[in-house]
Amino acid sequence: MQITKREFLKRLGLLGAAGATGAAFGDEYVATAQTLPPGSVGDPDNVWFGQRIFPIPHTIEDGPSSFLKDGKVVMPAREVPVFHETDVVVVGGGPAGFAAAVAAARAGARVALVEKGGSLGGLFTNGMVLVMLATCRREEDAKWTLVTRGLCGEFMDRAHALGPKSGDPAPSLSNDWHVQPHVDPEASKYLMDTMVAEAKVEMFFHAYGIDVIQDGPAVRGVVFHSKQGPQAILAKQVVDATGDADMAFAAGADYRQITHGIGFITRFANIDRITAKKGPAEPGLGPDGLPKWWPLAGSGNRFNRATAWRGWLGPKGDGLSVRDVSKAEVQHRKYWWEHCVEMQKTPGWEDVFIANTCSQIGPRATRLVETAFVTTRASVRAGTDYPDVVGWFGADGKHAAMPVCYRQLVPTRGENVLCAGRMLGAPDTVDTFRLICPCFVTGQAAGVAAALAAQKGIAPRALAYADVRRALEKQGVYLG
Repeated sequence: MQITKREFLKRLGLLGAAGATGAAFGDEYVATAQTLPPGSVGDPDNVWFGQRIFPIPHTIEDGPSSFLKDGKVVMPAREVPVFHETDVVVVGGGPAGFAAAVAAARAGARVALVEKGGSLGGLFTNGMVLVMLATCRREEDAKWTLVTRGLCGEFMDRAHALGPKSGDPAPSLSNDWHVQPHVDPEASKYLMDTMVAEAKVEMFFHAYGIDVIQDGPAVRGVVFHSKQGPQAILAKQVVDATGDADMAFAAGADYRQITHGIGFITRFANIDRITAKKGPAEPGLGPDGLPKWWPLAGSGNRFNRATAWRGWLGPKGDGLSVRDVSKAEVQHRKYWWEHCVEMQKTPGWEDVFIANTCSQIGPRATRLVETAFVTTRASVRAGTDYPDVVGWFGADGKHAAMPVCYRQLVPTRGENVLCAGRMLGAPDTVDTFRLICPCFVTGQAAGVAAALAAQKGIAPRALAYADVRRALEKQGVYLG
């Protein structure tokens, strides 16, 4: 016997209630223990799963394969199908890419967001880097002023509004403006999905940006790779928020490449069952040469006292090297597993275990894009004049708050490409530019500029700063 969802609800007496709430139900078949829906090729003895198995046409045709020629591997030319067309395409869905996509859409552009993973937030969420640093500037009267407003401020407010286990009170809700809110990673993923949907951004997960589409010096879109093979998105403007400047690199931009620490976060559970009130007399040393971390009673996460997150700077490495990153992954997991086993054998820590490790490892910096102006610590100390401010970063502990200028977002080479996130700055300022809140700030500025350039039909470097400023002010960005 086979019944439809409409008939199923009718028999339960729920169809009227569903209709009253605006829910729409078609004539989809509801699985029964007897038969599969028409057309299904699933297992008739396991209808619960088999009801979802239907044959469909091939979704992609294989092109010519790479081949050996004179001892070299040659990749043949092939036509790349056009998957989508839009005004602005943002590649990379971390805080910078998220902010760029939402800001561009709110500025009136059609926007597509391409992300290699299955959720937004990048190292913020998937890397479990939960603290939102650099939110505020200290004034001469010693009071603090929130400077990461706009989308960053809105995100902090909305995260806290989800509930006390989702986010700390944001600066705008606190009497202490110099705060560093922690936000739960799953709450952040949910909130980012929500805000992207509200902005009507086209969201494409599991899509790895691999190239740009060039027409002379101008970029006309990007090529991404997925299980459906290489496909193209045609766009008037591209925002590179990959963190590694992948799109700017593909467009021929100049850059500097650096090594940095490759970090990794591990989440421990049963922290609330720890009975030890002080660490071992000989805690041992970690790979960084510092004493090992031994959590104590009452040291759980502020959202969930049973858990605690922990990481370390990690080994120096080339974040673009598959060998370096693979080695770091194994090194991190080995260290934390063995340290956890050591804790479990020590009275007071017997119940601690690893809940999960981060799903995205964290190279802190790789490529730094050359732009018309690059902020260094020396330029900040010198009080360099910024006639084209597009946002502010708050104090990050060792460094005072500082503005960021529009010139910082535009590569010296390549047209119709804007950059955002940790690929900006100099080797001595990248540790500010890569933080979560600064990524929000540069992302929002790049998204707004991309939308304006697309609407005006001009390259981003030709935009009048006055137009960019007006659009940013309209979105609540603090410009000093």
